[in-house]
Amino acid sequence: MSEPIVVGIMYPPAWDIRPAHVLAAELAAVRALDPRLEVVDCRYADSDDLRIARGRPGAAIDPELRARAPELTAEQHALLARVEVALVADLPFGVAALAPRLRWVQSCAAGNGQLLSAGLPTDRIRLTSAAGVNGAPIAEFVFARLLAFFKRHRELDAAQQDRRWKPMFGGLVRGRTLGLIGVGGIGTELARRAQVFGMTVHATRRRVEVPAAHVDRVFHPDDLHEMLAGCDAVVSAAPETADTVGTMDAAAFAAMREGAFYCNVGRGSFVVEPDLIAALRTGRLGGAALDVTAAEPLPADDPLWDAPNLYLSAHCSSAALEHFTEVFRLFRDNLARYLAGEELRNRIDSDAGC
Repeated sequence: MSEPIVVGIMYPPAWDIRPAHVLAAELAAVRALDPRLEVVDCRYADSDDLRIARGRPGAAIDPELRARAPELTAEQHALLARVEVALVADLPFGVAALAPRLRWVQSCAAGNGQLLSAGLPTDRIRLTSAAGVNGAPIAEFVFARLLAFFKRHRELDAAQQDRRWKPMFGGLVRGRTLGLIGVGGIGTELARRAQVFGMTVHATRRRVEVPAAHVDRVFHPDDLHEMLAGCDAVVSAAPETADTVGTMDAAAFAAMREGAFYCNVGRGSFVVEPDLIAALRTGRLGGAALDVTAAEPLPADDPLWDAPNLYLSAHCSSAALEHFTEVFRLFRDNLARYLAGEELRNRIDSDAGC
């Protein structure tokens, strides 16, 4: 009999809020792919603040972050010594040495800076992301924020709360221009919906020569400010890399149309938050929405809470119940590809970091 292919289910259990019998059915479906598969449920999780910190450039060599990493249990050590495939959100620093048989890691998230800090990918260990699984729910969330801004829902709600009968008419989104920073799974779903609403869609991507679905004009990232100047609303859904940190700063907000709307559902490090607050207070921006912040959870005394015309949410723009259903669907598809020796979906480029 051939040796088992050990598959480790290692993402934080608190992330999957579905009933236990649903997870059991998912694991059974994984086992059914091949009789050689041995599926082991053994979780490893960093704290939320450590995960965010590990996603930033230079985290892999930061001794303070390494000191904050949780100590591995005997069970975790034993699994890492045997595991060949793992479904994770976090992994220990230097995981390649701890897991000599590891060949492929499937992340259950789209952003994977914390896994890059673990030393992945390597020549031996492939890394794939869950990019795209949240495209539709996050696009719906963004459009809810976008429409609430242009239709003046916050003001209407305040008038109702005060029992004031005061007509306040919003504007059309039809005919406006939406700018997308990042046209992966989320950006593509946003572009699709924007076109249905009659919007013009602009987007940035490195390969400007390659058409982007539902996008009317593509800009190179070096021309970001030119794109910003022509947009009524801008949405960031970009991954965190050394090149993206602090992209939306005072100069970027100054480049935007006066009164425009900005939304970030990518990574908190993308925005220089004091510059965003200043742009809102001066009226340069008409409004903004952040589902991600530089510090999570956001401290109660953070000035973002008091910024005018800012919609804040606690990194919850996805649809929690559906997320892991889609993650496991992707994982099973990729696992079937892995067993067949085929190319994996969403493979992360070690040079680009995404």
